[in-house]
Amino acid sequence: MKNKRPPIQPGGLLLRWLLLSMMVAGPARMKVGAQEDNVHVMPPWIIAETGAKHGLTASSDYFASALGPSSVITAIDWSGRGITTLAEALRQTPGVMLQESFGGFEPPRLSIRGSGLDSAPTSRGVALLIDGLPLARADGAFHSGLFDPQLFPRIEIYRGTLHMALTPAVLGGVINAVSLTPSVPGGNLLRTDGGSYGVLRAQLGTTSPGGLPMQAEVSTQQADGWREHSAQRRTALKLAAHQPLSPTTQLEVSAYAASVDYDVPGPLTLSEARASPRSVIAAVPRDQPRRHSSVIHTAAQLKSHTPGGDLAVGLAWLQLHDDFYQLQANGETDLDDRTLSGHVTYSQHLNLGPITHHILTRLTCTTGNDQVDRYLNVSGQRGARFGAYQTQADTAALSIEDVVWLRPTLALGTGFTALHGKRQATGRNPSPMLQSSLDFEDFSPRGALLWSPDNRFSFHAAISRSIEPPTFDDLIGVQGAYPNLSLTPRSLLAQSAVTYEVGVRGTHGSFDWNITAYHAAWRHEILRLADASGLPRGAVNADRTRHEGLESSLRWHWSQGSHRGSLGVTSTLGHFQFDDDPVYGNNRLAGAPPHTGNVELSYAHARGFLATITTDWVAGRIPVDHANRMDYEGHSLTHVRLGWRPGDRVLVYVNVRNIFDRQHIASTAGVLDLARNPTATTIFLPGVGRSFTLGLELKL
Repeated sequence: MKNKRPPIQPGGLLLRWLLLSMMVAGPARMKVGAQEDNVHVMPPWIIAETGAKHGLTASSDYFASALGPSSVITAIDWSGRGITTLAEALRQTPGVMLQESFGGFEPPRLSIRGSGLDSAPTSRGVALLIDGLPLARADGAFHSGLFDPQLFPRIEIYRGTLHMALTPAVLGGVINAVSLTPSVPGGNLLRTDGGSYGVLRAQLGTTSPGGLPMQAEVSTQQADGWREHSAQRRTALKLAAHQPLSPTTQLEVSAYAASVDYDVPGPLTLSEARASPRSVIAAVPRDQPRRHSSVIHTAAQLKSHTPGGDLAVGLAWLQLHDDFYQLQANGETDLDDRTLSGHVTYSQHLNLGPITHHILTRLTCTTGNDQVDRYLNVSGQRGARFGAYQTQADTAALSIEDVVWLRPTLALGTGFTALHGKRQATGRNPSPMLQSSLDFEDFSPRGALLWSPDNRFSFHAAISRSIEPPTFDDLIGVQGAYPNLSLTPRSLLAQSAVTYEVGVRGTHGSFDWNITAYHAAWRHEILRLADASGLPRGAVNADRTRHEGLESSLRWHWSQGSHRGSLGVTSTLGHFQFDDDPVYGNNRLAGAPPHTGNVELSYAHARGFLATITTDWVAGRIPVDHANRMDYEGHSLTHVRLGWRPGDRVLVYVNVRNIFDRQHIASTAGVLDLARNPTATTIFLPGVGRSFTLGLELKL
């Protein structure tokens, strides 16, 4: 274990960083000229890009989207797909790895560039935001099963660490859901579908026409589940409105609420997963593992655009409850969280002679606390309380960025993020002696170069550094054997990474492409381990590790006019390994597939007929343990979608997933340090077999 860093001293660096930001932003305000470029900046968001000279694919973070790899998914992508999981929603996004757990909306293993590979049942390593404000606890952990992607008209994905002004302290990237886009026409939408294994989903949405942009959507879904003991239900609601207060100022408010209940069928041995994938181990009927969670997220942001600069102020309040019955060896976790987050952003767009600058100064703060109680799981019922603690997490970050257009085709971006935070856990009866404390501060610079000789091609190269502190799920673990369980603190350092990347994106005729290669040198990577039965053992810091990969997408529009067709390919190559580790040498990190991707062929006729065939693959062997003694094979699954649109207002569709009913391993319940008895290792999660869905979309 590593020793924690010493706390910062009073009157430390954060005040000096704030003064520096004022010095940078202040002179910029006085030097702004009357001439304006073709980009209207509304901090930290780009509202419009009329010149298209930057080849933007996302818009909430100018620095990251203009100079780095990003993707965007809009409401059009949801149409006719019957999306029920975050994995299905982001399947065609390069660089994003999503491995299903139990099927349905139960949190998948979510990772970007290898960050947060083994962080289930809560996710870390990636930030999940709504309108730039976190849908997460103050320590960065979030429950992705509470997030319904189809309620949002736009989702932006930023890969790597160039995004730190948008949100600091994550190493993988950002998934940002935009709650309302003013350009969406008014009207009502009804979407409903149902199918195999008791799947039922209904969604109703309404958008106000013209005037005050408002949107309200509600969804409900349920399923009996493919495996035994895998029933699930989720209800979600989203409200959003933008209110102009003056010609230069607008108020944005939003609310998101969700509640989920699902059974947890648990892992199997490899032989059980192959021979009887729909079964459960004997402990599941005894312990009845299940999870009930709910979240309320409310936010308000005030944005002002003036000739002297743009100012935005935002606040968000999150209230989360999570009651999780795990198997007997880990017991029940009952958690209540309250988190307040906010930002103040000043964005300056100015021309100094022939040079164009985009300067952004952004201060973000997050504070929150948890009340956590741990109980024994006695035959599926709450037993004696064996541990209790409360937590406090505080994070403050100052980011300053400047994108300089040296020429109309050449941009240079530089910036930094200064970060300070604290994580503190204090035991309560019956564990008053439990104490865990971590103070961290960091200064992370970044720089990037963009060359775009025309509107059809751009090349970028970047270097960036960032850190990510451990969550409380990393810092507090369970020890002992049932029924003598207790809580124990773990001493961990924040993990950090320096990332080098190059990429090219463009379009030529009927082809579009986006390719990025990266290499990241990690220090103190947080690895959360499990025992041979798949039960959590706790988190440790590795020494040095390497993450490198190639993220690419290609789309060919092979036919236009009355017969429209396209062929799209997405590929994510990843190689994550130890770097001369004293125990594991240069072994691969467990849990990461070497290659994931998909290919989709789609066709649409002007008279309304739609057809799509998609193949997803996981290629190569995936190690289960860091010792690389045990692994499992990849797979490929084919899906077919047919639809008919008799008019602009109606769409009827049918989806067949895993049409060849391929047996496969979806993922594992965590990773091991060493598979001591591979044949008895209960850690594998079988994937869902063939399923049918019939759906209807109706615009009213």
